[in-house]
Amino acid sequence: MPQRFLFRTFSLLTVLFAGCAPTHLPPSPTLHPPQVWVTHPVLHNPPLTPEPTLTETPAPPAVSPADFASQVYGDRLIQQIVIPVIGVDSPVVPVGWRLYSASDPGTVAAEWDSPGAAVGWVETSALPDQSGNVILYGHNNMYTAVFEELGRLKAGDFISLKTEQRTWTYQVVQVLILPMLGASAEQQAAYQVYLQATTEPRLTLISCWPPVSNTHRVVVIGYQIP
Repeated sequence: MPQRFLFRTFSLLTVLFAGCAPTHLPPSPTLHPPQVWVTHPVLHNPPLTPEPTLTETPAPPAVSPADFASQVYGDRLIQQIVIPVIGVDSPVVPVGWRLYSASDPGTVAAEWDSPGAAVGWVETSALPDQSGNVILYGHNNMYTAVFEELGRLKAGDFISLKTEQRTWTYQVVQVLILPMLGASAEQQAAYQVYLQATTEPRLTLISCWPPVSNTHRVVVIGYQIP
């Protein structure tokens, strides 16, 4: 499912979009380590939505997101996610974006790529070998519906992320079901907290919920096991 959002430039850059995935600023070779931006969800089939603290939007890479990420991060990239308790064993792909014309004056619109049947890694989030927030998202009722059962996870369950270097293991500490459709300002603020950068190696998994609709988001938080 494509993700859409609008950029408006005031004193800061405010981002709004619709879809079922987190958004982030496009990657840049100078973004090292990757970073995660605070977000605000909109109310039209709302996904994750960001309010970056940057005043400029980097140009999109000339190569595909996967090729770009491979050039910058090499064998550090996440290749596979395994969640035994819900039967997930899926490839992980970097997700890019593209611009398109917006009718609203003073705005530039962009469409984020879908991870399709795979799980998408937010290119400006952290990697497992960094102290930061690794953000992954997947569809709940499209393609293979890879994250259809994400809401069944419980504290204590294990998640593995595989790179070419090694396997990283995380233990779930929190599973949240957060309203998106008709969410209040307080609910929106509560949601965006989970998309901020962290100083510890954390994993955040996100999908729409329930499996028959996209009215909520399921957010799974896990911490890396040393």
